[in-house]
Amino acid sequence: MTGIVKISLKSLVECVRVRSFGRFGLQQVQVDCHYLQLYLWRFVSDENLVHFLLDEIVSSTAHRCIEPVPMEQSVIELICERG
Repeated sequence: MTGIVKISLKSLVECVRVRSFGRFGLQQVQVDCHYLQLYLWRFVSDENLVHFLLDEIVSSTAHRCIEPVPMEQSVIELICERG
């Protein structure tokens, strides 16, 4: 399962690198990656790799964002708790 997750996240990193994002696109990626951090680690043997790739996705999105206004961490956590 670790291999599938690794390939999927690396593919997402590459997809993010060829797109442009608005403010809300960045914020959606932040929420999505935080949600994946909460639940995806159970299915892999290397939790640090998952955290690294998810952080890479968020930072690449911020780099490709036209208007980078990140969402506050407390808001992200609240959204993921209720989701």
